[in-house]
Amino acid sequence: MTPHRPPIQPPAYTAALRHARRQLCLHLSRTAGAPDERFARDYADIVAEVEAHLRHEETVMEACRVKRVEERVHEQRQENAAILSALHHTLPQVERGRFETARQLVAALTDILSLHRISADLALPHRLPAPSGPPRMRGRAARTPRPAPPRPPRRARERSESERFAFPMEVPMSLQSILVHADLSRHAPARIHAAALLAREHGAHLLGAAMMGVSRAIFPDGYQERPGSLSAACFDPLAENARLALERFEAIASARGVPYDTRLVPDDADDGLAMLSRFADLVVVSQDDPDESVSDRVLRMPDYVILNSPRPVLVIPRGAAMPEAGLGRRIMLAWDGSREAAAAMGASVPLLRRADAVTVAMLSGPALPADDCAAQQDELLGFLGRHRVRADVLVRDCVAGYGGDTGHALLSVADELGADLLVMGCYGHSRLRELCLGGASRTVLAEARIPALLVH
Repeated sequence: MTPHRPPIQPPAYTAALRHARRQLCLHLSRTAGAPDERFARDYADIVAEVEAHLRHEETVMEACRVKRVEERVHEQRQENAAILSALHHTLPQVERGRFETARQLVAALTDILSLHRISADLALPHRLPAPSGPPRMRGRAARTPRPAPPRPPRRARERSESERFAFPMEVPMSLQSILVHADLSRHAPARIHAAALLAREHGAHLLGAAMMGVSRAIFPDGYQERPGSLSAACFDPLAENARLALERFEAIASARGVPYDTRLVPDDADDGLAMLSRFADLVVVSQDDPDESVSDRVLRMPDYVILNSPRPVLVIPRGAAMPEAGLGRRIMLAWDGSREAAAAMGASVPLLRRADAVTVAMLSGPALPADDCAAQQDELLGFLGRHRVRADVLVRDCVAGYGGDTGHALLSVADELGADLLVMGCYGHSRLRELCLGGASRTVLAEARIPALLVH
């Protein structure tokens, strides 16, 4: 029996949005005319409040599942990103006591938000159901008893309600925070560019993190060495390199018009990224380059972050040039029925929903018999369909066609499909076995020529 879920009334959405918008505009007006001391104290809260409001409004519009609204969501995300980028750019100025630009921005935001939200006000009521039944009457006619209209069959009533109120109870998954590694590597521009494109497309906040390359045990309270000391002579060049990397990150993020922030972390690159990833939705790193990596490490940096991060990791291949249209237009999802594959599928839903084509690749073999491939297809496609992802399924015999080499089989099928993103779970075998004997994860990490989203 299907559990009862009371329908969410669309008028509640529109009324709540209008009320929140009015309250936000009143707060902006009061802050714009506040004295400098209060303005400086409240400005960070204003930025956070505007960002939360924009995110909430995007979520509501996306939940409407109306074509005219969905077409507007992508454009609105870009406009929101521009607003948030301007706000975040003025934060350092306010902290330094320069209020003129920030005051002008806050004063203009009231008009900007009023004009910017017109499309939401026009689109959301379009979702409201027309009132049913005879028109409401007054006076003697209202007191005259009328025969009750015939009740439709139960199934018809349920279908009618599901069609009229198509608002999902669950909040759609989305990317709100993306962490990218910033360093002076020759692969850093492509990596940061890919992260900025994703942030712009999803309306996400971009965080660039540059690590000094020393253990955080040396500087547990942050890097603050006295100028001229012996330790400063040793570590100042490392800190200066990290600052230079963040400057290059800022140049790319600013050019893309995305809201961003920077972190200079006194830690090793791999451990620092793994720690910061706890507060992000996605981590972006580059494929390991033997010419640049440290040779005495058992685990390369991407491997370490994947194994120690609770978030999905997007690995950008060496020498890759990201197209202006972004990545993830044609996605191949590798499926072997494992826990890691299921985690990768769930983590990639925000990307899958925006793809032009999604193909689920099943490689039958000892780990996934052909009968299991057929048995799991309906459940797998049902899960994706409930998240509004339309996918095709491709089944290949890994043993007969590729000699049981799963890693090279995945790369070959991805190339055949013309995929620009591979999604897979990794390190499903024991870590020692993968490190010593190799495996699909190691093959993809070392040889992939397209971006790969990996989840452990």
